[in-house]
Amino acid sequence: MSVANLAVEAQATDTPFHGVVRRYEPPAGWRESIAAAILRGALRVGLKPFLGPPWPFAVQRAALAIGSSLMPQDGRAMVKADRIKHIPVERIVPKSAVRAPNAILYMHGGAFVAGSPRTHRSITRRLCALTGAEVLVPHYRLGPEHPFPAQIEDGVTAYQQLLADGYTADRIAIVGDSAGGQLTLMVTVALRQAALPLPAAMVMMSPAFSLAPLPNTTAYERESRDPMIRQAWGQDVERALRVPHDHPLADPMQQDLRGLPPALVQVGEDEVLFDNSPWYNDAAARAGSQSELEIYGKRWHVFQVHAGLMPSADQALARQAAFLQQHWRR
Repeated sequence: MSVANLAVEAQATDTPFHGVVRRYEPPAGWRESIAAAILRGALRVGLKPFLGPPWPFAVQRAALAIGSSLMPQDGRAMVKADRIKHIPVERIVPKSAVRAPNAILYMHGGAFVAGSPRTHRSITRRLCALTGAEVLVPHYRLGPEHPFPAQIEDGVTAYQQLLADGYTADRIAIVGDSAGGQLTLMVTVALRQAALPLPAAMVMMSPAFSLAPLPNTTAYERESRDPMIRQAWGQDVERALRVPHDHPLADPMQQDLRGLPPALVQVGEDEVLFDNSPWYNDAAARAGSQSELEIYGKRWHVFQVHAGLMPSADQALARQAAFLQQHWRR
């Protein structure tokens, strides 16, 4: 069954959300159901208990690194290590292309305290293969060792490098998951503040605009269904990061969203951070910016990392590729 056949666009009378909203049910068939059951159980037992207190960030980083190493990677793309100033980066390029026509700046997740380019290769290599684009993944400075806004600054530096490499802004997109979803937005806002040309599009997977529950939240109801994220992890990270509230980039939910690039937001129905995604879609629509929200039924935080194992993850990344191809200059 194609991705298009799985989408059901919500009508305004059926949803409190604004903007374009689509809901996807898991594909039928044994492969999806068995893979989802195994992965859900593995996350609940092998990862969720170790992300957050009482474990120190070193243990959390190790748990994420070990879990991600088990995910398959797309063999159609190859990884090249590089460095941009003080930032180690991975440049992921298609094996079949001499020079990619477009570029993706990928901001990885990990609650700002964990993760690396290596932990997200199951996503970045597949995006490279699906789009034919170069994917630049900075190993941005992590907290709490490197205080805010070091992570945003490193994202801006990486974006400037893509411009220096010869990619025009209308051929660049910024993509990120979880904390990297927040950074996708905030790097774009920082680019606007610096009077730099904005990317052609943004894609945000399970964006963590707020690590604390939002007003009228559904987080408490969803926490038992989320096999990966505990609210205690977000609270632990917020205490460690100590972001200054008076900084103009401190709060994503206080930013002016007018004039931002078109955005695709994907979120799993069962995740603690669910409310962050419809917030952006709603706020962007009210600001006159284009946004599309995709809700994936019975799926969890950044389920796209299971691409190659679970058809719904493959289809979500295929949707991202189609969205980016639509918005890059032709």
